[in-house]
Amino acid sequence: MFLKETGRLILYDTSNYTDFPIGGQLTSVSNFLHFVAEIHPARTERMVLVGVTTDPSAVGKFSAVERFGRKFTFLPVCAADTDLAHTAHSLRLSFAKGILRYGKMLRIRREDLHYIQTPEAVGPIKALYPGAHYCIFSHGSYANMERGFRFFRNNPMIRRGFRHYLHFVLRGADLIFILDEDSRRAYMPYNRHLVLAHNSIVLPSSYEQFDATARACRGRLLFVGRLSKDKGVDGIIRAAYLLRREWKDVQLTIVGEGEAGSALRALDRSLAGESGFSSPVRFVGAVAPSDVSSLMDGADILIMNSAFEGVPMTILEALSHGLPVVTTNVGGIASAVHFREDAEETDGTPEEIAEAVKRIAADYSAYAQSAHDHAAAFDYREVNREIYEELSAVQQSILKK
Repeated sequence: MFLKETGRLILYDTSNYTDFPIGGQLTSVSNFLHFVAEIHPARTERMVLVGVTTDPSAVGKFSAVERFGRKFTFLPVCAADTDLAHTAHSLRLSFAKGILRYGKMLRIRREDLHYIQTPEAVGPIKALYPGAHYCIFSHGSYANMERGFRFFRNNPMIRRGFRHYLHFVLRGADLIFILDEDSRRAYMPYNRHLVLAHNSIVLPSSYEQFDATARACRGRLLFVGRLSKDKGVDGIIRAAYLLRREWKDVQLTIVGEGEAGSALRALDRSLAGESGFSSPVRFVGAVAPSDVSSLMDGADILIMNSAFEGVPMTILEALSHGLPVVTTNVGGIASAVHFREDAEETDGTPEEIAEAVKRIAADYSAYAQSAHDHAAAFDYREVNREIYEELSAVQQSILKK
């Protein structure tokens, strides 16, 4: 149990905790709920999920979200655009405003613990209840968070104010889960209650039957993620064309959508026209998590080319499917992969991406076996047991005060 029945765990994320938006953060949160529902089912009755909805008529109304055989109380505080390529408003800002508007419905009490997945929730929570206690799961370093702005990117005052706000968020946290040592160094001046954690995965049903000796690299490359400038997908596309010159079966499948989608499709058409051969690139858009799993089963190598990251859930899922990874070494990626064993490092240029793919292909079964073996460390039960225990300890200290 999470100690006394008087203390609630209130979880905040810009998701609907079911299927929107598709991505790593939702998967990480979902795996935490999976653990609680499976190992501590009675605790689900003392949890509240605060999030977003794709149904505007549901905003500001309590409902139930059924996950893993248990029902969780859910309060959506704002509506989200479903077209990720043409989002007109900042979801983070809308989420913060929504908490201010509907947060009184939560009837926050001193013994409640707020588990924050996205930092814009902290300000409204403290405004509603100044004595609120909260823990943060820092999915990416706040030190570079503003680089991912889609809105207000060119407003220096807002950027500066946001940095100061993040320092306020860090200072006030009872505990911060971090994914990498870079975040530890960046956060230490503001808070020393830091715990290294991992994102988690549910190992696929086929995990125990994996046989690397039966696998060969057929040139099926995969990218999964948001189509944004910082993901470096243009470099991956150019690498696919370089490989296509000498490897006719190469195919790059791009899964995801985002503001750079139109430009990337235009780049593909341009390169196809210049090359004189058919495009090796296939865009499939945003798909359900189950479809991502199927696409990984049909792929040979995952390619990531991000300028900054935490620990991408996509990489962990790829490892669990026995997929070696080509990636830049940024953020917490080095804590998730073993370069020269299950992954190859690249500087992000098309030429280096192509060379990294060739190195893996030359010894494919060994890379695939290492990927499979290393994935077990990220099983959701092991990872979330530690997170749950840390949250329990924080709530115990709150109740003793």
